[in-house]
Amino acid sequence: MTADVLMCTYNGEEFIAQQIQSILDQTHTDFRLIIIDDRSNDRTVEIIEEMMLLDHRIEFYQNEQNLGYFNNFLLGLKYVNADYLFFSDQDDIWVNNKIEVQLADLMQEDENVLMNFSNSYLLFDEINSTATFETKRNPQQIRSYYSSPIELSLRNIVAGHTILIRASKIPAISEKLSRIVDKKELYFDYVLTLVLLDYGKIKYLNQSLVYFRQHANSTSTKMRMNYYKYISSNSSAFSKISESTKMNTYFSALHKATAKTSNFVDYLRLLPQNLIHHKHIFNNYDFYHVDVQPSFFKRINKCFALTYKCYLQK
Repeated sequence: MTADVLMCTYNGEEFIAQQIQSILDQTHTDFRLIIIDDRSNDRTVEIIEEMMLLDHRIEFYQNEQNLGYFNNFLLGLKYVNADYLFFSDQDDIWVNNKIEVQLADLMQEDENVLMNFSNSYLLFDEINSTATFETKRNPQQIRSYYSSPIELSLRNIVAGHTILIRASKIPAISEKLSRIVDKKELYFDYVLTLVLLDYGKIKYLNQSLVYFRQHANSTSTKMRMNYYKYISSNSSAFSKISESTKMNTYFSALHKATAKTSNFVDYLRLLPQNLIHHKHIFNNYDFYHVDVQPSFFKRINKCFALTYKCYLQK
């Protein structure tokens, strides 16, 4: 089975060489590293071209004009021709057996499992051999499998740098994501995850396989500054492209209740949707962590609390 790694770059000169090298140093060596640059104006392209001379596995393309974060990844999908696809940020560091571990795991799963994703270490400074790194997610609050987009509607825990997908779904993914008109406020891995959950399952692999770099200029940091705006825009996009009428209805209600212009009627529409889908709602990481199955009345109470929480964030 073949594998591709898709990395999208833009003005990443500070960390790009370290990230590329960590991918090239993987214990599994049979892969292509596809890099799509979005018209960087620093030394990013120069660094990539220098590293291309040292390793034939790097395949490089540069856009004719700046497309933005979402469209750059969407465009990159057309260059993939492997059986499996990894996504890579430009400023992290991969653990040296990431490809080997994730490939082995997904290959032994039923074909209905379309993605696996892992945990990651938080990286604030340079790597050193004696440091103890904090993990990004609490594994006790993450389920092994997810099968509905609503399970990750309020707290999407799938980070792009941890994703491996079956490339057979790329035509469907590309078709869906291409139908989204306004992509400025969207998070590529958030919508990608919801789309795949429309078709099958995704699996959590309880290992940290990436050193996820934290810095003020990262795309993820900037996009998450207004959390409810982030939820609203991504929910709106998914409500328009989902295959399911139920998903269309739920995510449309979620979008309206978390949008800046929402009103009391919008909150009332979200409440019955949360009650209808309460079993999935309770799987959302961070919002509802419960050790035992809550009673019916407790579920109703928590759904009211969620609706009120959406109201308060205005």
